[in-house]
Amino acid sequence: MRGICLLLLGLASTSASWAQGPAAPRDIVQQRLPDGRVVISDRPQPGAVVERTWRFAAEDHAAAQARRAEAKRDAQAVSERIARQIERQAERDQELEIARLRAAEARAEREAALARAAAEAPRIVVARPLYGYWPWSFGPPSRPGPRGPRPGSPYPPRPDDPRR
Repeated sequence: MRGICLLLLGLASTSASWAQGPAAPRDIVQQRLPDGRVVISDRPQPGAVVERTWRFAAEDHAAAQARRAEAKRDAQAVSERIARQIERQAERDQELEIARLRAAEARAEREAALARAAAEAPRIVVARPLYGYWPWSFGPPSRPGPRGPRPGSPYPPRPDDPRR
C-alpha cells in the first residue's frame, strides 16, 4: 500500500513538473507528526520528524509520452484479445446448447416411437396354472419326492422313509 502511495505521489509530482517544463529531481519524505501520524509528502511539515526520504529523478517528457502510448496500445491489444475469447466462449456455449436441445429432441422422438410401437403391438396374455406345481399350488406338496426332502428343505423326512 505504501509503495502504491509513493508511486502515485511520485507520478503526481512528476506530472506537475512536466507542466512547468524540465524540473529538478523531487524529494518525497516520510514524516512522523507529534501526534504519531505518518505523513508522506513532497513538502516538509512543521514540527514533524523526517523518517525516510526518496529522490525521484526528473523524467523525460517525450519518453514518458512514448511509454504511455505503448501502454495504451498494449492495453487495447489485451482488451481485443479478451473480447475475442469471450466471443468464442459465447459461440461454444451456443453450440453446446444447440447440441443439448437436439439430443433432447432425439430422445423425445425415440420415446414417442417406443410408445407408439407399444400401443400398436398385440397384447400377449400369459396364464399360469394355479395348481399342480410347487410353488404355484395353494399349499405344500402332500409328501416329498422319491428322493426325500432336499437339503435345507423346511419339511422333515417322513417317518416311514426306508432311507433313514
